[in-house]
Amino acid sequence: MGRHAQAGIRAQIIDADAAATWRDAWCRLAAEAGTANPFYAPDGVAAGMLLPEAQRPRLLLVWDADTLIGLLPIAAQRRRGVAISVENWDQRLRALGEPLVLPGREPEFWRAALDCAGRLPGWWLRLSALDPHSPATRALVALLRASGRPCYETRAYERAVLLHGLTSEQHAAQHIRGKVLKEHRRLRARLADRGELRFERLSGDATVAPWIDDLFRLEETGWKGREGVAASADAGTEACFRRMIESAHAAGDLDFHRMTVGGQVIAMLANLERGGEAFQLKIAYDEEWASFSPGVLIEMAYLTYALDKRGLARVDSCARAGHPMIDRIWPERRRIVSLIVPHATPWSRLICRAQMAWRARRQPQLNRDMGDSKT
Repeated sequence: MGRHAQAGIRAQIIDADAAATWRDAWCRLAAEAGTANPFYAPDGVAAGMLLPEAQRPRLLLVWDADTLIGLLPIAAQRRRGVAISVENWDQRLRALGEPLVLPGREPEFWRAALDCAGRLPGWWLRLSALDPHSPATRALVALLRASGRPCYETRAYERAVLLHGLTSEQHAAQHIRGKVLKEHRRLRARLADRGELRFERLSGDATVAPWIDDLFRLEETGWKGREGVAASADAGTEACFRRMIESAHAAGDLDFHRMTVGGQVIAMLANLERGGEAFQLKIAYDEEWASFSPGVLIEMAYLTYALDKRGLARVDSCARAGHPMIDRIWPERRRIVSLIVPHATPWSRLICRAQMAWRARRQPQLNRDMGDSKT
């Protein structure tokens, strides 16, 4: 167990397996964090650890007396057994790498976290899947700029998000072509000819297991099943996603939708909600019904729920950049970046500068020093 104290703030590193003692504080922090991130909440980390390829993370905790003000799961990146860097923990389940930090405490968190991470083996700190506009990332960049330390952006992309402000009817009118909406109505009418068309949401007191089974079954019928990357492809991956969905349901954070025709499930959508935000975890449909665009239709039905009923501030698609379906119906974007932060030593800065210069020759649009940016 490592500790570092500075101006009344202390940083501590523990194994994630030993975090049970602080679970209540961790849960409170996850609920109150300035940027929602269910993937770094206790159940998200526990689920991610079930993935067969996942490293066992450690937790970097920052305390102010008995108050946990920030937490970041971390892992060492090694090459041939040598520690190269410290990273925020990454695995397939994680769609966002933002630390959990109490609002307004971001500068204190980063001062302690950077100092603590700099004492670990490795030449730099790598932070992937950050939102450059989040309070935590802005505080990090400002702190580094004030201290004269560089910060390099090594990857950036944008993914679709749904933002609050319009009703579903207004959203469709402004962002989806009339011809496309007409086609959606035609497809729904064709489906209704095959049987009763229903859009349903799992209630909080219902049993979630049959819905999970149907979701995994639908995913197996598509390309993920054919390529062996569906959630049920191996025992560890299935256990991971089942744990994530079950724990979210138990906590009241699961938003699970399905579309049926004549009682047959043909599309499903599983979301994780955290405060006024949601993250799309899984979408799947039966490929035998692909000509009816069930994935698009369930997302269009979800628009009504998210904007008109729930009034969510933001729904993150968690999709890849340029997704051919969701990008067409959700026009807003969330920028996601990866950063390399040298430690506060001359050798770390020199090595990072040389590495970034080499990368810049290959990818000139990346690797810019964010200390000189307006992020």
